Amino acid sequence: MKKWYNFYNLEASFEKFLLAENVSPITLKNYLSDLRHFLGWAILKLKAQNKKNLETLDFLEFLNQIDNSFVEEYKKYLVINYIPSKTINRRLSTLRKFFSFCISQGWLKENPAKKISNIKYQISNIDNTGILTKFQQDLEKENLDQKTIKSYLEVVREFLSL
Repeated sequence: MKKWYNFYNLEASFEKFLLAENVSPITLKNYLSDLRHFLGWAILKLKAQNKKNLETLDFLEFLNQIDNSFVEEYKKYLVINYIPSKTINRRLSTLRKFFSFCISQGWLKENPAKKISNIKYQISNIDNTGILTKFQQDLEKENLDQKTIKSYLEVVREFLSL
């Protein structure tokens, strides 16, 4: 290995950065978990692309492989794998914060996640089998107002995403 950065040290440094911003214990736990998830995905993605040998790639070269389109691809990966919208948006928030940390350390000049937008809450994540559509139609037959129907559908989606 050339100069591969120890991810444990990276995580500890990022944790200090987050603590300095006074994040809650739950946010801290989630952000660190989200960072581990992204880094694992990024390493596998780069290995699959065979762009460079990761064993000879130093940490700064690794970071420079991550651009706007790379983060967008991660977002698409999360959507395709039916990750709940709230989790996807939190993971994107984690990346924005992590890359801000990298900028503060002088490792990056720009935040590759800054322009990546959150996803809007989607019915289609779970609606592949038509269950939610049928449920919505039944609610409409009961002459319920749209606000109530929307509320019921959100509760069911949240339950199904657990």
